[in-house]
Amino acid sequence: MPWDKLFGGVNKPADAKDLTDLEKKHLPVLCAPDSVKAGACFEVVVEVGKLLAHPNENGHFIEFVELYADDIYLARADLTAVTTCPSVRFNVSLPGAVKQLRAFARCNLHGVWVSAMSIAVKE
Repeated sequence: MPWDKLFGGVNKPADAKDLTDLEKKHLPVLCAPDSVKAGACFEVVVEVGKLLAHPNENGHFIEFVELYADDIYLARADLTAVTTCPSVRFNVSLPGAVKQLRAFARCNLHGVWVSAMSIAVKE
């Protein structure tokens, strides 16, 4: 992917079924229940580098991970270069209207990356 495109917006895979190594290293992977009760707390794990290890050194690392429910901002974790595995756990609750969880992760060299998963919120 050309350098100027990496920082021109939010990056996502060109083909979700055939990921490049760059995409595998940078996509945040979400792990959460398929359905939850509205207002009930549950855990969401977001891991960058799960598909292919991402370097975490002073010159190349994941700076932050953010979690959204549709367009509702839920949480953020700031990371440092000494983080050996950029994996974060969030405890959140959702209102009934949410349909999708989205995770954003920013690499200091390769920009912001996003992935999403559907979630059913039951009243």
